[in-house]
Amino acid sequence: MGQPEALDDWEGRPVEEWARLWDVPLLEAYDELPSTNDHLRVLAEAGAAHFTVVVADAQTAGKGRGGKHWESPSGMGLWISFLVRIDSEVPPILVPILVGLAATHALERLCPSLRPGIKWPNDIEVEGRKLGGILCEGAGPGAVVVGVGLNLHQGIEDFDPGLKGRAASMEMAGCCGVSRCKVAGELLSAARSLVDPPPPLLDERLRQEVRDRDILTGRAVRTEAGVSGQAIGIGADGALLIEVEGRVQEIRAGGVMPIDSGAKGAT
Repeated sequence: MGQPEALDDWEGRPVEEWARLWDVPLLEAYDELPSTNDHLRVLAEAGAAHFTVVVADAQTAGKGRGGKHWESPSGMGLWISFLVRIDSEVPPILVPILVGLAATHALERLCPSLRPGIKWPNDIEVEGRKLGGILCEGAGPGAVVVGVGLNLHQGIEDFDPGLKGRAASMEMAGCCGVSRCKVAGELLSAARSLVDPPPPLLDERLRQEVRDRDILTGRAVRTEAGVSGQAIGIGADGALLIEVEGRVQEIRAGGVMPIDSGAKGAT
């Protein structure tokens, strides 16, 4: 099977024009890829520049954290990856937090009625349902491939049965007719402001912005490693803070699930 062929035009304009509009050094667009992250990793390992971008109309092997499958049907969402080159002092867990914040900024600008929340470490939720996800993967020293999947046009009937109770899209949230190119432009602009370059720690302004969108604070949670307690926030380095029997534990890896029935922030 041959290599996929890059498109000359995407969303009605030449790809090179989108690259100029978004101020990125290289944009590659495809009808279909196995994974935008995997494709960009190859480019990164060959020396691709900071903020090189890959976008596909569909992914056949889209993935989320922990190798989970990510549904990426044609025309239904934005499936995009971009390369961030970071200093060694930047904590790896901070990058998905910053990109999550950028994604909420973009969604809020495009749809002011939307109240997206950040679920540590890498999910974007609306009204308790997952609208998007972020997957950050290393691509050599100082290089991070950032994959973002955002559901845009699905109705509930478009999701697999196992996702119908917990997935969302912009249209399901009442934001109809928003194009992929607008979402991509807003996302990359917001990401530029936060990870070009990423700070070594969240300052107080950024911590407050994250705090305002953090859907776990105040909720009972359990980590994949079996730590149970009350989430009390996100630290300056991006770690999840959990109070366990009066002591604060800092979680920097793995996932976490709420174990109560409450919902915060994404309303």
